[in-house]
Amino acid sequence: ESVMVAIFGHETNYGSYVGDFDLLRSLGTLAYEGRRRSLFEPEFLAALKMLDGGLPRSRLVGSWAGATGYPQFLPSVYLRVARDGDGDGRADIWTSQADALASIANYFVDAGWRKGQPWGVAVSVPATLNRAAIANRTTPARCPRVFERHSRWLTMGEWRSRGVRPLGSATLPDTVLATLLEPDGPGKTAYLLTSNYQVILDYNCSNFYALSVGLLADAVDD
Repeated sequence: ESVMVAIFGHETNYGSYVGDFDLLRSLGTLAYEGRRRSLFEPEFLAALKMLDGGLPRSRLVGSWAGATGYPQFLPSVYLRVARDGDGDGRADIWTSQADALASIANYFVDAGWRKGQPWGVAVSVPATLNRAAIANRTTPARCPRVFERHSRWLTMGEWRSRGVRPLGSATLPDTVLATLLEPDGPGKTAYLLTSNYQVILDYNCSNFYALSVGLLADAVDD
């Protein structure tokens, strides 16, 4: 789907820059330094497993935080979801676009992506909308600053009854659950987001990241 292409473009500009930090050095330093040892120590060990599985040492380069390849996977993510997309028997996310896209697709399937469902739609919001009544009171522990910007979940039918309506030709069935995000505040561009938006956040927990990926995916479809 187009969102896979959007992720590929957003992460490395379609492979034009994947980072040149030595992953073992970066992850070893981050694990030793201590502030986020619980995150980076397992990633260091996962990188060693990649080597033990036959991956050339030269492949282990990427960002300062340990992300690698066209999709910028952490080593543990590579071990979990990387796939062979071109049939050569290897999951090469560093030089094979087919493998990278197959691996991104597998990540999204693993995270609960619903094929054929939009990530969200731009909407008009009436000035009379009671935002206190739709406030989110169950912010998850992961990325609370991201999710506190979202409203509680309502069906599209319930949103329409409150005067919140999709712009243009975009539409979603009345039974689909969605949450409202006004990234720039009331009176600006707003979006109703589906569970597929949550999957993009699973890849990178930032509203600005997820919105930019979603909008790029829409542009790819157009």
